[in-house]
Amino acid sequence: MIYNCLADIAAKFDTFIFDAYGVFWEGNGFYEGSREMMRQLVEQGKQVVIVSNSSALGSDLRVSYAKRGLSEDNYSYLISSGDLLQYHLQKGDITFQSCPNPLKYYVIGKPHSKAFNGTKYRQVEKIEDADFVYVGVPYVYADTVAKYPQLSGEFWPVRTDEKGNVVELDSLSAEPFEEIVQAVADAGLPVLNANPDFTAKEGHYLVPNSEAVFVVRNGMIAQMLRDKGVEVLEFGKPHCNIYDFVFDILRRDGVEIDKSRTCMIGDTVRTDIKGGINAGIFPILCVETGITAEAISGGKTVESLCADENIDVKQIIQIKSVGGK
Repeated sequence: MIYNCLADIAAKFDTFIFDAYGVFWEGNGFYEGSREMMRQLVEQGKQVVIVSNSSALGSDLRVSYAKRGLSEDNYSYLISSGDLLQYHLQKGDITFQSCPNPLKYYVIGKPHSKAFNGTKYRQVEKIEDADFVYVGVPYVYADTVAKYPQLSGEFWPVRTDEKGNVVELDSLSAEPFEEIVQAVADAGLPVLNANPDFTAKEGHYLVPNSEAVFVVRNGMIAQMLRDKGVEVLEFGKPHCNIYDFVFDILRRDGVEIDKSRTCMIGDTVRTDIKGGINAGIFPILCVETGITAEAISGGKTVESLCADENIDVKQIIQIKSVGGK
C-alpha cells in the first residue's frame, strides 16, 4: 500500500526524522505541502528532526534554509553529519586502522572547514605530508574543465570571482575525479568523509531558468576510493553513528526516545531507508520525490531498489510525498 502523504500515518509516531533533499527540498524550492506538514507536526507536540548528510554545520544549514523560507516553526532540530564530524574532531578521537593517531589531513574537493577550527588537526598542501585525506565537496575548477571535452554539458557553474568569471562547477559525472581518487589510493592513505550521499539535486542560480539536476557529491568519491581498497571512515546516514548522535542530543534535552514510535522519512533507499533500519526505527520512503522518483522514472521499482540493499520491501512504509500529491 502507498499512502498519499505523511498525515495518513502520522498518528503512529512521536519523533519524525526527516531527510532534506528529495523530501521537503527539491533543489530549487520546497515540495508542495511539505513545510505545512512539518509545521503541523510541531504544533501537535511531535519532535521534527531534520538530519542532513551535509558536511556543513547544522547552524549554517539553519541560516541557509531560513533564507529560502524554512522557519524554525517547521522543525524542532536540524542536525548534520558535519555536526557529528565536528564533535569527533573536537574530541580528537578520529582514528583509522592504518593510522591510529592521525593529525595532518589533505583535502580533495572543497572543505566545510569550520568543523576543523580549534582542533588538533591541521591541513597540509601536499598529499605526501598527510596522515589522512578528507573528502570535501567535489567541485570541478574552471581551469580544468577543458581537460574533459567529452563531458560537454556535464558541468554547472556554482561560484564566480569578483569579475564574474566562473571558478567552481558542479559535475554530473564522476569521471573528472578519477585522477585524484587514484592519487589517494596510490598514496595509501585512509579517508574521512562526512557526507555519504552519492548525489544531490541542486539548483544553479548562475544558469537562468534551469531546473535542478543531480550532481556528484562526497559519498560517490568515497565509494570510488573504497572500490580501490582504501580505508574510509564515514559519518552520516546510513551509519548508526548519526542516529546515536541525534538520540543523544534529544535525550540531553529531556526528549524520551521510543524507537517503536520513531520514523525516518527519506527519498533514498541506500542512505535514508537503510539507515532507519540500521537504527531500529521505522523507514518511510517517499516514492514520488527525489532519488526514488528519479530511479522509478528510469525503469527501477521500489522492490528492486530495496533488493539492491538487501532490504525486504515489506519492512518499509511507502508514501507518495510528505505533503501529498
